[in-house]
Amino acid sequence: MSTLHIVNKPRQAMELCIRAVASGDTVLLIEDAVYELMSSAQRLNVLPGGCSVCVMDMDAKARGVEVSAPFEVIDYNRFVSLCVDDDKILSWF
Repeated sequence: MSTLHIVNKPRQAMELCIRAVASGDTVLLIEDAVYELMSSAQRLNVLPGGCSVCVMDMDAKARGVEVSAPFEVIDYNRFVSLCVDDDKILSWF
C-alpha cells in the first residue's frame, strides 16, 4: 500500500511528513516546500530507502530552485497520475 505525501511548506511540515513516510511512498514537494532542496538541514536525506521525491516543476521555476537527481521534476499531468496510482494521499501543511 503506497502513499503520496504532498508537502507545501518547508521545515515543520516536512519534519512531520518524514515521521510518517515509509519505503515505497512518494513525497511531492509543492509551493514553498521546494525550498527543502536548498535547505542545509538535509531533511530529505533521512527518507527511507525506496521512497521517491518529486518536485512540481512550476513551483521550482517560480522560486528559482534548481532540481537535480535523484529528485524527479513533474508537471500537472504526472501529479494527477500519482494521485490516481497511490492508495492514499496525505497533505502536510
